[in-house]
Amino acid sequence: MRLLAPFWSRATYRGWIWAILGGALMMPYMMVGAVTYNWWYPDSGFAGLLEPIVFVAVLPLVAATSVLLPDREIERTAARRLLGARFETPVDDESWNSRWRTGCWFTLHAAVGGVLSGITLALVPFAIYLLIAGVGGSEPLQAMPQGLAPRWGLLFGPLFLALLLWLVAATAGGMRRLAPVLLGQSSADRLAGARAEAARLAARNRIARELHDSVGHALSVVVVQSDAAARLIEADPAFAAKAMAAVGETARGALAELDTVIGALREDGGAQRVPQHDLGELESLAAECGVEVELRVSGDVGALSRLASREAYRIVQEALTNVLRHADRPEAVVELDVGGGLARIVVDSPSARPARSKRNGRGLIGMGERAAVVGGTVRTGREDGRWLVRAAIPLEDTTGKAEDGHATARSADR
Repeated sequence: MRLLAPFWSRATYRGWIWAILGGALMMPYMMVGAVTYNWWYPDSGFAGLLEPIVFVAVLPLVAATSVLLPDREIERTAARRLLGARFETPVDDESWNSRWRTGCWFTLHAAVGGVLSGITLALVPFAIYLLIAGVGGSEPLQAMPQGLAPRWGLLFGPLFLALLLWLVAATAGGMRRLAPVLLGQSSADRLAGARAEAARLAARNRIARELHDSVGHALSVVVVQSDAAARLIEADPAFAAKAMAAVGETARGALAELDTVIGALREDGGAQRVPQHDLGELESLAAECGVEVELRVSGDVGALSRLASREAYRIVQEALTNVLRHADRPEAVVELDVGGGLARIVVDSPSARPARSKRNGRGLIGMGERAAVVGGTVRTGREDGRWLVRAAIPLEDTTGKAEDGHATARSADR
């Protein structure tokens, strides 16, 4: 039954149409070859159209012109619709790599289509003639070998048609498998796609960190301030009012940053982006974080690159958020020393009690990731009843890849 499958498969007849289109593409070149052949052999007329040497001679012309013709999308559409080929369109369709591969496909299409079209034009009428001769019992042209009665045409006619269909099905199947190689994405395209996907995932990972740091910090401040206001609303209404005002201000800031993050996740290019925080706003962070902060800054904070300053700010913010959540008392000393090519950050808070959980939170992991983005390091630990966060951030990116790996993220941040 598998031998008969090409007879009723639509793929066979669509492949046949694809081959005939290739023959039509080959025809103008054959006409040029026939004219040239007739120039050499004036008495040949249009016999050059049937000369195999003319067919072979025009193939370099087909290959040369195929690189220049705007046929790439047409060939891909024909391969997908008629051959049933599945492949992705190259990223850079105008590159020479894409052009020469599509040119090879066009040349093969014209050559294979020319051969199959020629066989079709010769074999189909011949098979019909054999059938008619077999039915009538006479053979005017004597196409059958001597000694065979015309009735044999009833066998040979369908057999020739079957052979043609098998040839068309095999050719269409082979070209279908070849199409992704010549019409689809090359290894360079796939590598570029992988890099773009890696950049996209890095950007989304960065957005997740921004969401954790900014909104998580704001919610911690809101919880602490609102609890304090609830406890002191009768004893100290002025303090409660001040705490609730801080809650409102923090919540509004969190909503603005959340809108920025959600807009980036939706890839809403028209959405307005709020500026990203950096060490220039460290005093504001210390005043509004809900922790009693002693801030000690030395050196030129402006010497940090924009990326390094932003990552350092987020590290301090996360450290203060952890102080607010886990420290014995909501107080901390933040030291920032800029010099010698590094920004050294120390966040010191009281923590005499053991950790509530052995599981590391996302905050500590996030701080390490942020430092690694610019080639820095973060160390955390308990020393003499104090919890210390120590970070060393290079003034300039030293990874050699952070700017490339997070280009998409930076465009979203802005």
